[in-house]
Amino acid sequence: MIWDDTGFLLSKHRYNENSLITEIYTKNHGKISGLIFGGTSKKIKNYLQTGNELF
Repeated sequence: MIWDDTGFLLSKHRYNENSLITEIYTKNHGKISGLIFGGTSKKIKNYLQTGNELF
């Protein structure tokens, strides 16, 4: 499922070596959980801090 929405990162948990399980609160879809592959990489790690707004 692919959709476009903005939200806030509520929590994140490490999954395997390179992935994160996240909980995000979005305006249109409410609270959702998702898996971000490569979420621990140096390029994206700074954007995925708890409380940040995600686009």
